[in-house]
This record gives sequence, C-alpha cells and structure tokens, in this order.
Amino acid sequence: MSVFESIRLGAGSGPQYLEEHLALLSAGCAERAFPLDQDALNAAGELLKSWKPSGEHGGDAFARIYVTAGDGAPTAPVVNGRIFIFIEPRERPVKSSYAITIAEDVCHPPFGGIKTGNYWMNLDVLQRAQKRGRDEALLFNERAELVSACVANVFLVHGSRIRTPSIECGARAGVIRQRVIERFAVEQCSLFVQDIINADEIFLTNSWIGVMPVASVRERMFPPAVFAPQLADL
Repeated sequence: MSVFESIRLGAGSGPQYLEEHLALLSAGCAERAFPLDQDALNAAGELLKSWKPSGEHGGDAFARIYVTAGDGAPTAPVVNGRIFIFIEPRERPVKSSYAITIAEDVCHPPFGGIKTGNYWMNLDVLQRAQKRGRDEALLFNERAELVSACVANVFLVHGSRIRTPSIECGARAGVIRQRVIERFAVEQCSLFVQDIINADEIFLTNSWIGVMPVASVRERMFPPAVFAPQLADL
C-alpha cells in the first residue's frame, strides 16, 4: 500500500520539477487518506536537492519517493506512514522515437490518476513488449478505453486536436502530462483503438523520457513527428 512519484535527477540541474512532484505526492496521499508528515516530505525534497552524481555513470539518475501505509494490519488505520527514497544511476535516453505495440492484457488501474505501488502488471507487459523488439505498449481498460502506456502517459494528435485519456479512464496524473495540458488545448476524453489507427501523431510523456514521439504502433508507421519535437524543446 503505497503512493509514489518518479523524479529525474539531472547531472547539472538536480531534481527536475521537484515541487510539482511533491504536490502530486501530497494529493495522492490525501486521496487515499494517508497521513503525510509534511516536514518529512520537505526533508526528502532537500535530500534530493543535495544529490551529486557519482560512480561510473557520473551523470543523470532516477529517483522514486514512496509513501507507504507503514506498520500494522492491512485493515488498520494508517497512522505512521513511512517515506522511502530510492535513487539509481541511469543513462539518458538516446532514442529519438519509440516503436510500440498494443497490449492484449486488460488493464485495471486502481484509484485512477494516482501512482500506486501496484505496477507489476505494467512492468510485466513492458518486459514482454521489449522482448518482441518494442519500446512500449499501450494499455486498455475493460471498457476498451485507452489508459496509458506501461510507464508513460500517451497523447494523440488529430489535425489540430490534441487528446489524451482522462483520469477517469485510468491515466496517471503525471507532471509532464500536466505541463502539456497547461500549455495547449488538450482534450481529456475516452480514446479507443480506432483513434490510434487514425492519429496523425502519437507521443508519450513521463519524467524520464520527457516527450517521446512514436514512430510506429504494431505495423502502422507514422510520418516524422512535427508537434512532439517542438513540445520537447519547450
């Protein structure tokens, strides 16, 4: 029982969008009635700010902050939640676009919009997609609505329209997703396989890859992305 946020640590810039990530973490805790020690969360933020590159990578790293239900029985009230921070070195993404597929598994995201520790299904689908030479896979719920990619949110471009799955469909309230929505007239709605087939452009977002154009979905090849590279520059 946990909620979490993932944060990119830049070698020269430190934690990216830290305040936005901490705000989402606080909102997730409030939604699930997790008492959150704000002083402890602030201390976690200061710890991330003090991070310095080290080791053979000497570059970027990836951090996750988890707030757990703490001690006690599964049905006991959450009184003393705990905060954990994990930091791992990572090399920056080198791909300029992704080849993705559509997952056959039905996705059942708990508590739509909140990043919870229940990510095993997503990662299993992602691992199977990568074994088949794909970078990501799109997930759909029991109503055949697009939810997201395994570890990223997804946007479809149809002409001048930009659309993304709504939180009610199971999409996660990510920081990069929100920054896109704040800057452009993005429609949050239900999307289906046909919308993917008919899209002019597709791109994925998360805190590690930023904005990633999609080059292909299964056998459908897309022309070179126009909007996503401009958005990435912003």
